[in-house]
Amino acid sequence: MEKQSFVRLEKETAVKNFRYNRFLLLRYLLAGFFFMNLYWGLSLALSQSWVALLPFGLMVLNLPAIAEHLRLYGYPSNEIKGQLDQHRRYQWVQLGTNLVLVVMCWAGSGFQMVFPFLDADPSSRGFVSCILLSGILLSLLSLRKIAKIYANLDRHARYIDEFEQKNKE
Repeated sequence: MEKQSFVRLEKETAVKNFRYNRFLLLRYLLAGFFFMNLYWGLSLALSQSWVALLPFGLMVLNLPAIAEHLRLYGYPSNEIKGQLDQHRRYQWVQLGTNLVLVVMCWAGSGFQMVFPFLDADPSSRGFVSCILLSGILLSLLSLRKIAKIYANLDRHARYIDEFEQKNKE
């Protein structure tokens, strides 16, 4: 009897971890954006720029998305439509912010206002633009992954289904 309960608990834990690992890439990208905004905000704060409110505001918007991921551990179903809404909202805001910042990099004195700790030469503008374009691509990747998870078309959903089919009691 004890062995059966141990095996059942082991299977439940495996499924719980499969479900949680569906969001691994999303969690890492969310953490990456958090720390990028933190470092940018600290650099702006040390430059005594009021623009520091922007990255710190993005960090505040990031917190509900982080809480959403914490809540998903142990979520009992593959059907999670609506469970990543905060994360989706955050990614859209981050995407929009990065798009505006790319434009500001090449528009007049906008670069110096948003990145006062860098010289406004073409190499600095190009470097920052590459980072911002990477952020745009990562936001798009996150949004695509969330859409796949909502539709249960992600790779982990198939693994979970296969595991549950093989291990039915």
